[in-house]
Amino acid sequence: MFKKIYDVIVIGGGASGMFTAGCAAAKGAETLLLERNHQLGKKLSITGKGRCNLTNVGEINDFIDSYGKNGKFLYRAFTRFFNQDLIAFFNRYGVSTKVERGGRVFPVTDNSESIVNALRRYLQENKVNLGLNLQVKEIVLDDNKTDGNNKVIGIKIGGRKEIIKADKIILATGGLSYPKTGSTGDGYRMAKKLGHSIVSLMPALVPLETKEDFVKDLQGLALKNVSVTAFADGRKIIREFGEMLFTHFGLSGPVILKMSSLVVKHLNEKEEVSISINFKPALDREKLVDRLLRESKKFGLKSVNNVMKNFLPLRLVPVFLKMANINSDKKFKQITHQEKEKIINLLTDFSLKITKSRPIDEAIITRGGISLKEINPYTMESKRIKGLYFCGEIIDLDGKTGGYNLQMAFSTAYLAAESTVNS
Repeated sequence: MFKKIYDVIVIGGGASGMFTAGCAAAKGAETLLLERNHQLGKKLSITGKGRCNLTNVGEINDFIDSYGKNGKFLYRAFTRFFNQDLIAFFNRYGVSTKVERGGRVFPVTDNSESIVNALRRYLQENKVNLGLNLQVKEIVLDDNKTDGNNKVIGIKIGGRKEIIKADKIILATGGLSYPKTGSTGDGYRMAKKLGHSIVSLMPALVPLETKEDFVKDLQGLALKNVSVTAFADGRKIIREFGEMLFTHFGLSGPVILKMSSLVVKHLNEKEEVSISINFKPALDREKLVDRLLRESKKFGLKSVNNVMKNFLPLRLVPVFLKMANINSDKKFKQITHQEKEKIINLLTDFSLKITKSRPIDEAIITRGGISLKEINPYTMESKRIKGLYFCGEIIDLDGKTGGYNLQMAFSTAYLAAESTVNS
């Protein structure tokens, strides 16, 4: 049984929910954490392919830029609790970290469970009251308000009539991605019922589907050090460099995930989107011509199929030559000037048409959420409902891959907890 009244109730037991509950309790608040699943941190345990890229060692301005136009909202949260603070926190709870390519920070264990377990210990240490397998159905407001402002007074749990009271409630229910982990949009529905605006929900950091069927033949093929450019109605919208992956439905991998939010935006605006891959970004056109000339002199008697293996991964060569309309058995020295031009053009501009993204339940995070215009960036408190706070993915903030989104979750969670205790 729960007490009839708490200082703070946190709804949602993911990364931001666990951390904000622990922070509030550590600052002296009698705190109740409610989670609809049978366990805490279910989504966190699978993040980063089970390794948990918990933050990045970049500077604040690098972080702000990673969230696009909404990034400035996070200045206050980051000044209160940032990457080195987070690393120090997990070190205190026995989790050593390491820095990998791109400044990404992982636990030395390469196991997300070490992060989840540290947060569980944090909750236990600070005596957070916990309720699992409980779905909050309603946030209750004060019907007897005297100052004209709406104010929270508690919550109702499904199947129960009584109100569990608190004058501070933190909504940390996450987004819509990975619904099997409990991210089913409950928080959006509750916030909307209270009068909050929800910015359109879309998949972010999500694989993309292509019109071309040949991607099925390339399933599982990873490309490193490629340049990928996205176009919308013929206009370049974004370019990224790094690693990508062919799948049975289209494209994935770090580069594609980084671009996906913007691609989805233009697809939703009914624009025609294409992806262009430059397999040899380190070589300009002149250098590619010289390279083809050298290959022709050295391996002219070999088939085009064999020589192109020096330029591309083996599995990609048949698809590439089919697109170039070149007979793979033809001797390399016999290819025409026009065919050489096709090879050069395709090496630098291998184009695929994007038809749609994968569903939002396959996205790493959700784009959209509680409108930033309705949240105080200095406290994370609702501007509409007194005593209601937000943190984590439920807010209209999404960053690129590399630890930026989890840091946002932890930073907003810290600020929300601090504000509930200090207000």
